[in-house]
Amino acid sequence: MAFALPHAAARNVGLRRRLLVLGLTFFGAALFINTVAGTYYTRSLIKKSAAALQRETAYRLSHEIEEFMESKQRRLVDFATTASFLGLSGEQQRVLALLLLKNDLSFTEIAVLDANGREVLKVSERTVHLREDLSDQSGSEEFTKAMAGHAYISPVYSSEKAEPFVTLSVPIKLGPSRIIGVVAAEANLKTLWEVIGRVRFGNAGYAYLVDGHGNLIAHRDSSLVLKRLNLAHLREVREFLQTPGAADPTPSEESTGLAGDSVITTYAPLRKLGWAVILEEPVALALKEMETLQRYAIVLLCAGLVVGALVISWASRRITNPIRMLHHGARLVGAGDLDHRVTIDSGDEIEELADAFNRMALELKNSYSNLEQKVEQRTKEIAALYEITTTVNRSLDLESVLQAVIQKITEIFKFDVTRIFLLDPETGELNLRACYEARAPHHRRLETTTRHTIVGKVVAAGEPLFFEDVETDPRYQQWSLSRNSFSEGLRFFAVFPVKTKSRVIGAISFKGRERRSLTEEEIRLLESMSEHIAVAVEKASLFEEVKKRSEHLAVLHTVAAAISQSLDLHAVLRAAIDNVVAALRFDAAWIYLLDSTGRELHLKGYKGLSDEAAQRMSRRSLGSGITGRVIAAGERIVFEDIGADTRYATLTSGHTVRSLGFTATAGFPIRAKDRIIGVLHVASLAKRHFAHDELQLIEGVVQEIGVAVENAILFAKIKEQSAELEKANRELQEATRVKSEFIAAMSHELRTPLNIVLGNAELTGDGFFGAVNPEQREAMRKISYHGRFLLKLINDVLTLSRLEAKKMTLDVEPVDLAEIIAHVQNYVEHLNRDKRLNVRWEVQENLPPVVTDSTKLEEILQNLLGNAFKFTARGEVRIRVRKIEPAEQIEFAVADTGIGIEAKDLERIFNEFEQLNDAHTGTYNGVGLGLSIVRKYLELMGGAIRVESEVGKGSTFTFTIPQVLEGSPRAAA
Repeated sequence: MAFALPHAAARNVGLRRRLLVLGLTFFGAALFINTVAGTYYTRSLIKKSAAALQRETAYRLSHEIEEFMESKQRRLVDFATTASFLGLSGEQQRVLALLLLKNDLSFTEIAVLDANGREVLKVSERTVHLREDLSDQSGSEEFTKAMAGHAYISPVYSSEKAEPFVTLSVPIKLGPSRIIGVVAAEANLKTLWEVIGRVRFGNAGYAYLVDGHGNLIAHRDSSLVLKRLNLAHLREVREFLQTPGAADPTPSEESTGLAGDSVITTYAPLRKLGWAVILEEPVALALKEMETLQRYAIVLLCAGLVVGALVISWASRRITNPIRMLHHGARLVGAGDLDHRVTIDSGDEIEELADAFNRMALELKNSYSNLEQKVEQRTKEIAALYEITTTVNRSLDLESVLQAVIQKITEIFKFDVTRIFLLDPETGELNLRACYEARAPHHRRLETTTRHTIVGKVVAAGEPLFFEDVETDPRYQQWSLSRNSFSEGLRFFAVFPVKTKSRVIGAISFKGRERRSLTEEEIRLLESMSEHIAVAVEKASLFEEVKKRSEHLAVLHTVAAAISQSLDLHAVLRAAIDNVVAALRFDAAWIYLLDSTGRELHLKGYKGLSDEAAQRMSRRSLGSGITGRVIAAGERIVFEDIGADTRYATLTSGHTVRSLGFTATAGFPIRAKDRIIGVLHVASLAKRHFAHDELQLIEGVVQEIGVAVENAILFAKIKEQSAELEKANRELQEATRVKSEFIAAMSHELRTPLNIVLGNAELTGDGFFGAVNPEQREAMRKISYHGRFLLKLINDVLTLSRLEAKKMTLDVEPVDLAEIIAHVQNYVEHLNRDKRLNVRWEVQENLPPVVTDSTKLEEILQNLLGNAFKFTARGEVRIRVRKIEPAEQIEFAVADTGIGIEAKDLERIFNEFEQLNDAHTGTYNGVGLGLSIVRKYLELMGGAIRVESEVGKGSTFTFTIPQVLEGSPRAAA
């Protein structure tokens, strides 16, 4: 017995140990299995949720990018529509193109092509294109696709700086089926970098964009794009390239990402563009929450083992069943039954372990539910933003866009009243532009408000204001002047600024009947929607500005066209008045111009005035009334409300404008060069605010009127001077005719007695009348020499007079040049009978016969050779004759080594009676008619002459004649 007790105690100790080991083994295994199953199940749920979020994000992003590219196409379509009205080229079209480049920075170059593919207009932000830079694009794909009636987007290509670009083109239609040209634009895709860079999902999800060849074109890290990476080796990119037209995004899978790490990835194709959006999220970061759950599970496991050891050591039998229950519960939870709970009423640690297990299952269920709620909330926000964006981009009608947008916002957030106020930059007032009430409208609607109200404070500060309950919020009591929300039975009130990147342009207010607090997500979403509203306002404002500018340019063009097409001042003034009244919707307009004395103003044109009123206003003295003040000051005077403007009463005594029923008027000075010549008046029956662009248009028209008046004055002066010149020309022609007849008559009368003198002198010198001594013979020789010189002078004068009177005729006949040259050689031998000069002849062999006036050709050669011998004391004279192929001309050249001619005198020597300074010294006799006659002869014979000379080295006279004189019988044949 003494040994039995210790043995029994030993057996009991071993049993407890075995029970403890066995119990702990099973209990620990159950907890471990439960933890592992929960971990893998949670991991699977997180991956599925991440995949669903990726698919939704991929769809949204692909749709946003396609919408972005479609918006670029719509802008080009708007531009093409304008081009169909304004013409393919011109300054207006260039201004519109520059405005499009300025307001849409993604466009870098715009070209307009005509129906033949020829560029007629091309503007760029980087290069100034001249007309010679325009090229033929008829073979380009953007031209052929657009001419077929389709909008075209080219494949992505890179610039020298590796930036991605695409070319877009749309047809220019003049009617439903007539295409008159193409608008092509180059778009920089860098804007997509920001769109892609803003994408965030999960813990660290990101996106990037590839084209149809797998090239990276957009990523949040722009340096990767600039490296021109090709990602065709990635699984998702490879699947996209193999099946680019897949209908839906592929399920997310684990794969190797762009950085080489393990990621959860999917893609969505952009079917219209042939691109794909790739989404990736590192697996390690996506499952980051699993670490916390795993640590928590380990803690629970350890706690369970401790509690199990204590319970098993106290009552092993009570431990068995609870452990089995826990094991069963773990299997159910692991199988997906998160609603299963383990109920143990042991009142000990096993019960606590069961409670901990139940809490763990509840945590898993809550985690899953929260994840679903986040995905659902995010999807709702994306859908709301998409609807707003679609509405904004659908139309340029600001009123309809704003009304549609606030209706959607009111329905989405369940507000009762939503209003949009836009700031008038000129008056500083906030005008109500859109209002939507969820119930039947019965509240008072404010058309305008000021900066002193709550809406005005938001616009001034640029920050939103929230009033959860206007009845209890002291700020509302202090800031609200009208208590409109309180009086309308509304309690919730919130105001968000509508602002662009640079300024606040208005505010949007939200009101509700119930007390309400906006969440951070709702605030963020409403701010985003306000930004979209600002975009719509900016787009509509730009469109209205362009439209108004086009109308004003059309008015200026019409007035300028009237000026260029007519010098009728009354027609130009009438066109200017009609266009100003029609374009700016004035009720009347009239123009005063100064008379010739400059002391009185006369009414030269009007519209909107009765004939009786025009008769009363037909004359104005220079220094009276508004008209006189405008001329004296040289500046415009504007009265937006005559009754409220005290200047009107001080400037006019007759009150003519007011008596005609007009309430607003303005006067603009008309300038011609540096002086004021008149005034243009415009008037309206109602009060009117004169906008800056309206004033600019009127002043532009006034400038054109000044040009028209100046043109009319100049035309009258030119007409008067032309009449005087015509009279002087007639008198000059008559004097020339009388001179020519006198010279011809005198030359004829002088030749007869001079021939008698020469004949008798020669007979006396030959001894016909008796013997003469040597002195007498020498005297007769001098008389004969100088008489022949005088006879040549008379003949030259007679020839010149006949040429001037256009009575010189040509005796055209076939001429053998060899015969002409033989006669000229005899003449040269006579000139060089003393052999003082060396004469060289360079005559081409087998010269063809020519059809010309042989007498005049021989006289031309004699004149040029005579001058060569006259002005050459020593040296040589060279004569060259040759045929010029293929011009069918004969060239003659006479060169000497004489005194030469200065460069400034080369043209002067062909003038009548023109001699060089050396010719007046007595060494070289003559009167300067020879070269003048030579040139006139050559003009008659269809030839030309030129001279090359250098002082002290000689001169070369070269002339050409046609082989067959034009107009001769042979030439006609």
